[in-house]
Amino acid sequence: MKKKLGQNFLRNADISQKIVELSDFDPLIKILEIGPGDGALTDMLIKLSSNLSLLEYDSDLILPLKNKYKKYNFEIINDDARTYKINSNSKTNIIGNLPYYASNIIIRNFMFQKPVNSMVFTVQKEVGAQIVAGNGKKSYLSLLIQSYCEVKELLIIKNTEFFPVPKVDSMTVKITPKAIANNPKYNDFIRKSFSNPRKKILNSISMGLSLSSEEVKALLSFSNIDENLRPQHLSLGDWKNLYEKFKNL
Repeated sequence: MKKKLGQNFLRNADISQKIVELSDFDPLIKILEIGPGDGALTDMLIKLSSNLSLLEYDSDLILPLKNKYKKYNFEIINDDARTYKINSNSKTNIIGNLPYYASNIIIRNFMFQKPVNSMVFTVQKEVGAQIVAGNGKKSYLSLLIQSYCEVKELLIIKNTEFFPVPKVDSMTVKITPKAIANNPKYNDFIRKSFSNPRKKILNSISMGLSLSSEEVKALLSFSNIDENLRPQHLSLGDWKNLYEKFKNL
């Protein structure tokens, strides 16, 4: 195990089994596991699916995985989940205990890939809470993911269930794409509008998008949004409405 890769291996087989059960994957749909490590989830998945691929970045783990599961028919890929593209048109369910430092990048990489049917990821609890956040608690990450996907919290996992023991607890979330095409201009709009989340929405949008206060006031008025609210208080519908009005400025 390479410390620089930020790996924390799940050590409780009952929790691994519960994650797989809560994933509710159709065994007839291809499964791609990200970062199998020493096989905590793989032990369960390889019995569930005859169409399983493992995506492992740490080259030192490839041979041990091949030896451990040599009786099974599966594919193992030595590549980086932050940039990996699924080379198939077949529906694919993705699962993995993600390294904390790379979880956001990995989720964004896969959420726009057409073959992806659903994703079940264990991430840092704080990141998981952002992903599933409701109105009043949203962040740019919440809005980006929820704009294109349905999200659901599945499980909270204590830090002591991993080795090495991380400093924080984890959360397992299910992310299901809505089959909405990626819109980079919309993504950029909400990112810049969230550039100053502690300020009122009027100031955050004005500063982020380099618009005058008068322009933003008109934009908010047309969208029936109180200028005294903060970015996190707006609903997903509010942001989509704002973007449509913004395009006509």
